[in-house]
Amino acid sequence: MFTGLPLHPLIVHAAVVCLPLAALGTIVMAFWPAAARRLWPAVLFVSTIALIAVPLSISSGETLAATVGENELIEAHEEQGEQVLPFVIMLWPAALGLSLATRFRGHRGRPAAPGGAVARPRWHAGVIIVLALLALVGGVGGTVAIVRAGHSGAQSVWTK
Repeated sequence: MFTGLPLHPLIVHAAVVCLPLAALGTIVMAFWPAAARRLWPAVLFVSTIALIAVPLSISSGETLAATVGENELIEAHEEQGEQVLPFVIMLWPAALGLSLATRFRGHRGRPAAPGGAVARPRWHAGVIIVLALLALVGGVGGTVAIVRAGHSGAQSVWTK
């Protein structure tokens, strides 16, 4: 409890805001390198908050469910809330990897190619593709899962 309110709704709102923002930012970073150079600190920060907030939401939800009692709607909400975790676990490494690739782009690699561009190792493109796929799956899946969990949570509160 925090000033008379259960912690669960307070923590959940951090996850509900940060996960879709992290998803959007990570996907933008994956497909728009010029934007990634400006966005990576904020995206990494927001995705880290989402990574922390989702398990805390699950934990605080279990505590709240024990307090208010279980019913069919709360059980459905708990199941849907737990489905968010794998997606945020996929999204965070994508955000970290894209942030690191953006931050250190040009600092590693072969000697400069003609025209002053820095040549990247062959594996670089493959890593970026894998990170982009993780960003898409984790971001879209996580956003869909958190919306579904939020909807079922609202139903469990407002349905009598």
